[in-house]
Amino acid sequence: MSHADDLDEYKQRFEDKLQPHRIRATLSFAGLYQITHEMLKQSVLGEVRQFYCRGFDETGWLFDEEGYQRQVLVHSPKNRFRASLLWLVGLEAITLAQADRLDDIYAHRHELSHELIKYVIDPEFEPNVDLFTDALAILKAIRRFWTGIEKDIGSFEDFGDVDLDEVAPLSLVVLQQCIDAYVAGLAD
Repeated sequence: MSHADDLDEYKQRFEDKLQPHRIRATLSFAGLYQITHEMLKQSVLGEVRQFYCRGFDETGWLFDEEGYQRQVLVHSPKNRFRASLLWLVGLEAITLAQADRLDDIYAHRHELSHELIKYVIDPEFEPNVDLFTDALAILKAIRRFWTGIEKDIGSFEDFGDVDLDEVAPLSLVVLQQCIDAYVAGLAD
């Protein structure tokens, strides 16, 4: 509906949108979305790259560059993020549909970051909760995969047989606290 269709209704929606609690909610949601996106980026780019770390010396970290190139970057030589996603798909950490969905998630993050004022004041624009929910599910799947890698290399041997669905990485615990604070703020 455009504002020309019903000026009174649009005026009311505009006034509602500018209420302090609505502005706080939009700004908080945008922050949560940004945090989640950065965690996804680290889990995809940073951790896939780190998987090919072979140690360090006096010059810094040493990587298996040939293996990284041959097994990861080959999937999309001009886009490290996409190549890393496809590597994760190949190892069944996420599905191809989830990898593709990250394009929409990234595009929305870009809009929320660079056009935030539009989401704060324009009644026609609301942050996309479905994309956020999908981002959380994808992040959880990737974190579960990396937790499985840690389990396989023996990081959990002091804890016996561990159910990966019962392990909560610290990053996800912190993110959940942020989500809980956001939800609690909506009730104020």
